[in-house]
Amino acid sequence: MSFEVTFDGVKYSCVNCTYCCSCKSWRVYLSYFDRMRLEGYENYIEKSNSEYGHVLSLRDGKCGLIENNLCKLQIERNYDSKPAMCKLFPFSFMVKWNGEMLLILKHYCSGVQVGKTSKRTIKHAVECCEELYHDQLSELSINGTETAEKTNLDEKNKIYWEEREKLGKYFFKTKKFDNFSEKYFEIFSEDIGDFIDKIKSKNNFDTKTKKFREKEILRYMQELNKREHFRKMSFKKELNNLINVGLTISDYEDPLKGEGVIDSKLLLN
Repeated sequence: MSFEVTFDGVKYSCVNCTYCCSCKSWRVYLSYFDRMRLEGYENYIEKSNSEYGHVLSLRDGKCGLIENNLCKLQIERNYDSKPAMCKLFPFSFMVKWNGEMLLILKHYCSGVQVGKTSKRTIKHAVECCEELYHDQLSELSINGTETAEKTNLDEKNKIYWEEREKLGKYFFKTKKFDNFSEKYFEIFSEDIGDFIDKIKSKNNFDTKTKKFREKEILRYMQELNKREHFRKMSFKKELNNLINVGLTISDYEDPLKGEGVIDSKLLLN
C-alpha cells in the first residue's frame, strides 16, 4: 500500500528529549512481532484491552524501559529491537478522501526541523506503519473513504473531491500571503486582506527572517491541507481555519514552535 507524504519542507532528527517515551496521552501498543522481539523483557509488558492485547508497562508515568533518558532496550540490544510504534514516532498516517494513505509528521516532537526528509526515513516510517497496522490498513482505508462524489466548496456550491484537491494545490503554490489573498478573492469574491495584514503585522524581523517565516507559515498551512484535517468542512471554511492557524503561528518567533502547539491540539486532544 502506498503512502503520500504530506510534510514537504521539514524533517525529523532525534534530539533525545524522550518526549515520545513520556506516554502522556498514549500507550505503546505491541504487535505480535514486537512481543517476539521483546523476549526476555516480559516484565515490561502488560495486557491491554486494546485490539493489540498488550502494551509496554509504565513506571513513574513513563515507559518502563526508560533509564536516564535512554531506552534500555536500545542500549542492551539495538534500535531494531524496539517496538514498531516507538520506531514510527513522530510519524503516523491518516486516510485521504479516496482511501489512500497519508504519511504525516507530528510537529509537537522537538526533533522536527526545516529540511528534507530522506527517502530512507520515509521508507522506514511506512514499514513501521505496515507492521503495526498490517491487519487494519485495508479496513481503515475503506472506513475513511468519502462515499459522496462531491464536497462543499462554500455555503451554496458543491465540487468534486478531485476538484477540491486541485484547488488546495492551486492555493498553496504561492509563497506569499498577498498571493494567497488574491486567490481567495478570485474564488470566493471576498477580501481577506485584513486577516492577512494581521499575520504580516507580526512579522517585524529582518528581510531574510521575514521571508522564511512567511514561507514556513504557508508551508505548514499547506501541510494541514494535505492532511485533510478539515475536510468535513467546506473548502472555504477550511481555508478560514488555516488562516487562523497562520495567525496563531505568527505569534511565535519560531514558527516551528507554533506548529507544535497546533499539532498538539489537532492530534492529541
